[in-house]
Amino acid sequence: MVETSRIKDHLSAEQIRMKMQMTAGFMKMQKWLVIYNAIIDPRPVSEIAKHTGLSEGSVYRIISEYNRSGPESLDSTGANGSMWFDVKVDPISM
Repeated sequence: MVETSRIKDHLSAEQIRMKMQMTAGFMKMQKWLVIYNAIIDPRPVSEIAKHTGLSEGSVYRIISEYNRSGPESLDSTGANGSMWFDVKVDPISM
């Protein structure tokens, strides 16, 4: 049985929608989209990954970081400005 993603109650769905509207940058938006999906329609990480275009590992890390460190963790980047998650690329569409 596949476990459904669980999100801690740091922000409401409406607050997350507001964050999404105010966020600049595709990669940061993807992080908020993962959390929003997990809150409004809890389902397995594999399904959220499919709907957001990210790898399952990235979705798991985003949710884990949000649960552990709160919303501030989604606004951060690495020391060199990089993001640590992988976007799936469909080789057929390239």
